[in-house]
Amino acid sequence: MKKPTLSELLKTTFYIGAVGYGGPAILALMKKIFVQEKEWISEKEFMNALSLAQILPGATGVSLMGYVGFKLKKLWGGILAPLFFIFPATIAMIILTWAYFTFGNISFVKSLFSGLGALVVALLVNAILVLGKSVFKKITIKDWKGFTISLMAFIGIYFLKFNIIWIIIFSGIIGFLFFYFTHEFEAEKTKKGEALLLEPQEKRTHLSIKDFTPAILIGLIFIVALLVPVYRSLITTFLGIGALAFGGGFTTIPLIQHQVVDLHGWLSVKQFLDGIALGQVTPGPVFITATFIGYHVATIFGALFATLAIFTPSLTAMILLADIHGRAQNLKIVKVFIKGFLSGFIGLLVAITLQFAFKSLVNWQAWFIFVLAIGWLMILKKNSAWAILGTAILSLFIF
Repeated sequence: MKKPTLSELLKTTFYIGAVGYGGPAILALMKKIFVQEKEWISEKEFMNALSLAQILPGATGVSLMGYVGFKLKKLWGGILAPLFFIFPATIAMIILTWAYFTFGNISFVKSLFSGLGALVVALLVNAILVLGKSVFKKITIKDWKGFTISLMAFIGIYFLKFNIIWIIIFSGIIGFLFFYFTHEFEAEKTKKGEALLLEPQEKRTHLSIKDFTPAILIGLIFIVALLVPVYRSLITTFLGIGALAFGGGFTTIPLIQHQVVDLHGWLSVKQFLDGIALGQVTPGPVFITATFIGYHVATIFGALFATLAIFTPSLTAMILLADIHGRAQNLKIVKVFIKGFLSGFIGLLVAITLQFAFKSLVNWQAWFIFVLAIGWLMILKKNSAWAILGTAILSLFIF
């Protein structure tokens, strides 16, 4: 395998972050560039890292970028590569957020967000089905355990208004009780499978004292920021969100809303919905909504601290597990808890989708965009980037 300089690595990650739209599409682009074009890591290592990133909390693409950076350039790469990856989306989101809160009352801007709000509902419906297929491999009566967890989570948040943190924890515990004592997640009893559980798949990355410099610098920045109450509130909130956001993407929306709308009151439901819509305009993951919220609460520094905080837990976990990902991803206890978390997140997603639908689908124009988007995403199975562009143009004409 070839070894890039740190500068080459960062230029490449910045490029991917600037041009990559859509979860599966951006992962495919990363594989094409890192494995096929640059030949910096092997396909086997990339796919193993991808499987681990998918069971960790946080954005899969950002976690995967952290793994690639760490393997190529130790902690400097593991921290800077994902930062350069999300930098284009962060800057775009800061600009869009400023424009939203400055010009949001202009009529054509309101029309634009009316259409984008309907699109977000369609994206959420699509996300529920996509996540459902990954959690419930076959939609049969045998999946009653997972459906039960989803239903309990939905009732708990939509009707009983329970704290979402407890719902997520409860979902994981029920997942353990439902699945750990069955044979659904038994590892293959082959010599190869046993070896994966007993030893690391890849050569360990040896670190010296100087390799910890970037981590120390980030830590010092956080410590100084924690002295300021508004930054402390943002950092602790988004660190918690990032640590519990299993499933990535749209599954984190109920968790973010609970914290920023229900608990802190930083945004209204309408503003939060618009923030998600803006996040779809940028090439970044759904987690980039943290930038929108942070900017509204404490301008540019608030945006930067919120963005750093929401990605920190997943990147830390990925770097810590980079050398033992074969063991981690095959542990049965990990699988059963993740199954419970994801089943619960489906119920939470259904609840948030209904809430957004009642806010957005209020006239025939919104329903028209919603139906078109559903057809584009779920029937034609086309990229969401074109749906965003088409919605923006259509909204200006029909609202």
